Amino acid sequence: MTQTAWTPRTRPADAPDPLWWVAPLAGTLGAPVLLLLTGSTVELLSAHPVVIAVSFLVPLLVALPGWFLARTTRRRRTRIGLAGLACAIAAAYPQILGGLGVVVLLVMLVTGNASS
Repeated sequence: MTQTAWTPRTRPADAPDPLWWVAPLAGTLGAPVLLLLTGSTVELLSAHPVVIAVSFLVPLLVALPGWFLARTTRRRRTRIGLAGLACAIAAAYPQILGGLGVVVLLVMLVTGNASS
């Protein structure tokens, strides 16, 4: 029985992916680094400890399923997408918090629940 050498283009979809761990590792390590870089510019790290903990947990929870997906070439794009989404959320997290604060302020002003 001869063993066929698979290239990335001819590999079956259910073949094992030898580099399955690269994308989840990049998302797991890249998201906190991006959050530190973007959060330090707006002094996010001087916020309440719960805000700091949640800001680190959200991108990591997005990257987490990539570690548990099937380790086949069929799931490679999903793992890469999850890692990219985790890094994008981490990079935009201060802007997301600012936008959410503006929305809450506007809703409170419109509904009359805020006093000036």
